[in-house]
Amino acid sequence: MQPMLRHMFLLTALLLNASFLAAQEAAPAIYYPAPRAAWSTDVSIGLRVLTVPRAIAEEEINKAPAVDVQIAMGLPWQFAVDGRMVLQYVTNHFRAGLRWTYRFGPLSAGIGDDAAFWFGFFDFEGFDNSMSGWINYPNLSLGWDFGDVRLTARGEAIYLMSQRSLAGENEVSSTKNRIAGGALTLVLEQPFWHDTHALLGVRLAWTKFHYQSWFAFSTFDRRLLFSELLFGLLL
Repeated sequence: MQPMLRHMFLLTALLLNASFLAAQEAAPAIYYPAPRAAWSTDVSIGLRVLTVPRAIAEEEINKAPAVDVQIAMGLPWQFAVDGRMVLQYVTNHFRAGLRWTYRFGPLSAGIGDDAAFWFGFFDFEGFDNSMSGWINYPNLSLGWDFGDVRLTARGEAIYLMSQRSLAGENEVSSTKNRIAGGALTLVLEQPFWHDTHALLGVRLAWTKFHYQSWFAFSTFDRRLLFSELLFGLLL
């Protein structure tokens, strides 16, 4: 009896998984961690707005909007790769990673690791400062499919692999191999208008350093809360 029940349970799980996979293929998604068809690709273009804590930036300059471009592509065996460009004039961030995903009914999960290179420069009004670094983001995602709407929660660590600050040609500071903090991202992906889809979310980072705040030249060595609003259209 027990082997029969086990086989029935496995068959039900496979059927549920297959039905939700078929639905998943019809709707684009960037954050939702369900397995993708191999080589299928989704792209989003949008904005993200960072709020820098008042402890390190005055209220008049504590908002940092940036263009946000993301791409996700499925690979065989439930793997996927994704990339992101966060672009400003003074700060630019390029991130890419690999993750493995699994789906059971409406629930999906993914585990991955991303690496990012960023750089910033400030070369006007008598200043000639620049900063750059490499960041590692090991991450875990959980998602729930409500039908037309998909909710994803992603937690990640922020590990500074290397970082260097320059004034002109002179090195001011450098650091490497330290945990700066962590972040939680909550994102909704849903239909927007006609056949288009949109994503809307928030990212909360509890960290000693956020790359978009480098121009504040903060000397704080404690974790602060950095919040970001995310909006994008899926192409």
